[in-house]
Amino acid sequence: MKVSVSSSGKNLDSPIDPCFGRCAYFVIVNTDDMSFEAFDNEGIALGGGAGKRFASLYANPSSQDQRSVKK
Repeated sequence: MKVSVSSSGKNLDSPIDPCFGRCAYFVIVNTDDMSFEAFDNEGIALGGGAGKRFASLYANPSSQDQRSVKK
């Protein structure tokens, strides 16, 4: 299963950010093997709907760009 975590950093040791839509990064963790990808939150400066924007991008993986950061 994949889980999205709002994070203040790009790795699994980074603190969780309590504000989903305004976090610095989204970390997608595969709980089966603990592999992960970190994405910059490009919606951090939006006036509203940043969390919804990420959710719609994540729900449609083909729309995600190739700027992800992998460890």
